[in-house]
Amino acid sequence: MPPIRAQCSRDCLRREITIDRREIVFPILNYATMNETPHPTAPPFRQDQLLRDKLIEDITGQSTRMDDLARQLIALELAVPGIYAAALKLVPKGTVFGDVWLRLTFVCWGMALVLALIALTPRNYRVDRNRLSADEENGKGPLSIEGYFRRSALHKRRLLLPSCGLFFAGICCAVATLL
Repeated sequence: MPPIRAQCSRDCLRREITIDRREIVFPILNYATMNETPHPTAPPFRQDQLLRDKLIEDITGQSTRMDDLARQLIALELAVPGIYAAALKLVPKGTVFGDVWLRLTFVCWGMALVLALIALTPRNYRVDRNRLSADEENGKGPLSIEGYFRRSALHKRRLLLPSCGLFFAGICCAVATLL
């Protein structure tokens, strides 16, 4: 197989890449002596490639993990208020204190449920499919592919964290009604 050669113009510091079976040669142009000194390099180690692959899997899997968390929260946010309401029916009327705390309990749980449902709702993003990654996403133009995965996970995280907080606040209010 003949080597693949790529060459830039002299304006871009004339880099020449020769790819042979396992050896990659990057000639360095020394302007002082005008000699080219090739430096052979080796392909990346298997461990390095494995780490890169795992990083890509982690970036693309963040949104899926947030979806799984939202599903678990929805199941929990439906089950606990149902059990609490059933327990309130069994308790004699005089033992539950604070009508305000009881209402606040169900308001917190309802808001937590709404936030978790919004997190599961798909959103539309403008994505430039020709750009794999970008150092900085400015929010004005279309996202890179990596930016899409990061922005999607960030949006879901921003909804699920308050959902967890509201759910916990609802539990605290439920305890306050019984004290």
